[in-house]
Amino acid sequence: MCIQLIKAATDTHWEQATLLMQRVYVGGGYTAAEKANDFMTRKNLEPSGQLLVAVDDADDVLGAVLLLHRVSALRQLAGPKEREFRLLAVDDKARGKGVGQRLVEACVDRAFAAGAQAMVLWSQPSMHSAHRLYERLGFSRASERDQEDPRGFTRMVFRKEL
Repeated sequence: MCIQLIKAATDTHWEQATLLMQRVYVGGGYTAAEKANDFMTRKNLEPSGQLLVAVDDADDVLGAVLLLHRVSALRQLAGPKEREFRLLAVDDKARGKGVGQRLVEACVDRAFAAGAQAMVLWSQPSMHSAHRLYERLGFSRASERDQEDPRGFTRMVFRKEL
């Protein structure tokens, strides 16, 4: 299995991508199944951003991320000259193969091309692999922007100058 490319999701990718997000976030214990089933749907996500997918040679989704529109209703952190992404998810069979890295880099590239000066995101404290990825890609902790989540943890904010 190899990554064929990173691209904007087509109609055929949306279902695979949202099911992958639900599997990763529920299976990893990051969110409740009911919340994931309600929130991680095309109907809720498509108006809020561009869904980017990593696909293999068979055009199957290996990973996905939602790059939020500049004025997205899901935006929680991004200021006027920043962009934000959410819901980075990589299939178990593709972990450790650079899928997450390529998806984050695609978000950064698109944000920069659109004139953003920084990329921001938040992560749960238990997402250690994601934190290592973000730091490896040049993101720094912006702890002054951390937020308490109603589910009982602190949302850890990361930021990268573009």
